[in-house]
Amino acid sequence: MSLPGLPRATTRWIVLLCVYTLVASASFCGFFAKYALRDDSTNDAMILMLDGTADRPYVYRQLLPTAANLLDRALPDSVKARFIGHLQEDYPKHNWLANTFARATDAARPQYALRYYLVYGMVFMALLGAMLMLRLLCLQLVGNEVAATLAPLVFALAVPAGNFWDFPELCFMTLAVWVAVRGRLLWLIPLTLAATLNKESFLFYLLALYPFVAARVARSRAIAYLGVCMALAAAVNFATKLHYAGNPGDLAQFHLWDNLRFLADPRNYLRGEYTYGILLPKGFNILLLFLAFVVVRAGWPALPPAARQHALIVCAINIPLYLLFGYGDEIRALSMVDVSAALLVCGGLAAYVSRALAPASAPVPARQAAPKTHSQAALDLTTGP
Repeated sequence: MSLPGLPRATTRWIVLLCVYTLVASASFCGFFAKYALRDDSTNDAMILMLDGTADRPYVYRQLLPTAANLLDRALPDSVKARFIGHLQEDYPKHNWLANTFARATDAARPQYALRYYLVYGMVFMALLGAMLMLRLLCLQLVGNEVAATLAPLVFALAVPAGNFWDFPELCFMTLAVWVAVRGRLLWLIPLTLAATLNKESFLFYLLALYPFVAARVARSRAIAYLGVCMALAAAVNFATKLHYAGNPGDLAQFHLWDNLRFLADPRNYLRGEYTYGILLPKGFNILLLFLAFVVVRAGWPALPPAARQHALIVCAINIPLYLLFGYGDEIRALSMVDVSAALLVCGGLAAYVSRALAPASAPVPARQAAPKTHSQAALDLTTGP
């Protein structure tokens, strides 16, 4: 089916964008209703980030606050005055963030309102962009169009996010993998600068790109490319930490012993929380652990070797980092595995779709990998050219 006067492909993209926007809106609303932009926090609230007075290490996540400040300075005073005047008219009728979300108290502050709305919009666009990029990546690595379209929708509704930098981080990680898969390695340089300014841990994520980069170029060149990007990330990290050295807090928050005590308590595997207005399992709930096992078991055979190696590397990096610097069932501290998790969801869905569409008389293997595209075949050369 296509709209009159429009090619079928254009119609499909319009429908796809509408569906993705709808699901992204639901996911983002669930996040924002619970956390807003950390308005009630005394160490990482958005207004503190905008002023550069937030505690370390939160203040290091400066990409969106800096972008909002730059846009605020670039806009004419007349435009800003008109926007703020509209928000204040018949307050809170026109200030729909403050009127709709009880936690969005800082959206009512005239000196921050415009920048608050700018960050709100940028965070949502980061989520939507991440979903669309995840679809392209799933198509590239798994090859099943139905599964590749559904996987980002499922993942967006389940993605564990608790702060405004989590969605841009997902978008940057997805872009980084896609760039590495496609061999556009020079694009990693500007991407690294932006992603590191958003969250300093991108430095470690670069290591996990090696299987994809090594599938495109010789090992020595792969190491050189990633080495340059890691040096740039380290430079951005150093400059940011130096700039905010006088802020309260620490370079990192050490929680190893707290986390070990948390994981040793059986009661913590039965906890729940309200998401989308419904009490659902939280963090390391045994039901979520079971679902994670099912997803890995179903999706792993469908992934190409490079994607499997990438997943193992991110786990080897992120799990120790979580144990050292995460806190309790703060699952979003395991964000480096998000791209691999979405690919595993896609692989599991691809296997299910393949079995569902197979002829009834034909024997179906227990775990059948999805068909590979021509571009994916090159990625199987994970031992280098």
